[in-house]
Amino acid sequence: MSPDSTSRGSLAGRHVGVVGAGVMGRDIAALLANGGAEVVLVDVDEDALAAAERYHEREVGAALVDAGLRPADAGETVVSRVHYATGLDALADCEFVVEAISEDLAAKHGLLADLEAVLDPDAVIGTNTSSLTASDVAAAADHPERVVLFHFANPAIPRDVVEVNGERASEAALDLAVSVARGMGKEPFRLGTERRANGLSRLSAAIKCAGTWELLAADAAAIEVGARNMGFPRGPLAFVDLIGLDIHLATVDNLAEEYDGRFAPPTPVRERMEGMVADGRAGAKDGEGFFVWEDGEAVLPAVEAPHDVQPIVAALVNEAHRMVDDDVADAETLNEILKRGSGGAVGPFDIESMVGADVLRDVLEARYAETDAGVYEPADSL
Repeated sequence: MSPDSTSRGSLAGRHVGVVGAGVMGRDIAALLANGGAEVVLVDVDEDALAAAERYHEREVGAALVDAGLRPADAGETVVSRVHYATGLDALADCEFVVEAISEDLAAKHGLLADLEAVLDPDAVIGTNTSSLTASDVAAAADHPERVVLFHFANPAIPRDVVEVNGERASEAALDLAVSVARGMGKEPFRLGTERRANGLSRLSAAIKCAGTWELLAADAAAIEVGARNMGFPRGPLAFVDLIGLDIHLATVDNLAEEYDGRFAPPTPVRERMEGMVADGRAGAKDGEGFFVWEDGEAVLPAVEAPHDVQPIVAALVNEAHRMVDDDVADAETLNEILKRGSGGAVGPFDIESMVGADVLRDVLEARYAETDAGVYEPADSL
């Protein structure tokens, strides 16, 4: 459950695919091509494919350079190794395919069935799900042993982490996923027990959920400033905006059954978020959510006083303890995953060392008594 330390290799000569040409899918395709692979990017939406191709031609090179994944003077463009298609038949020769479609389990089951009709039996399918497990996605597959978790942080290019696991997956499939991640220039982490939201997404779910509960006491800007003052590169509500309120709510719904609603926002905040989505204010992609977005950044209005975000920090550390208890990963791994996945300098157990377990437990007990929100219920091991 620690980062694989073997030297990174190249993907030259590999034929790989990505299904879904949205923001995440087009970045994964670029990373694969940048590693040397021949990539097929598939989406039924021709406009999405055209937008991805323009992005690969005009913008992604700079993002790869900024992330230290590509020399500034590299001659060959990423787009020269990406092939764009609307049909899954184009993936027939691929040995590794990443699905990066919506967090809808029925849709993923349908896609898996269609992929199995096209791919060779030994081809591996990586799911970039942020709120399900590889076994969830593979539940109806003819070959569940080839379905692995292959989860990226958001944004995928600058964040140096890929989470890999799958309790039904073969060691060969898991090994290939690790090798591909390394060939992309990413650090692969093998997680332990499968639980929905896996590692990074479960930590961030606790932060985002606590952030929505704090909206009952403060406005979004005050929470954001408080979070940044505590050293977070981005606060919880700006992060909700970045991934999209609609996607966040879908994630909450996927987690509800396994975690008994622990990551759900309070009812009035959920209703507010649903109204924002209906009004076309689903976050950064619409230019507005909890914040107005310009040039990829949230515009913060003036704030009289930052909100005390200790409850959000406590919720993060609390969830990390639960994850260790669940055998998802050990404390060292969770620290590293959060730092790499968020771009920050500290992990949850670093925070506990700095603040103190007793202080965090007192904060959690107070907020749990006030709200009865599961995200604040103290873990036994804290």
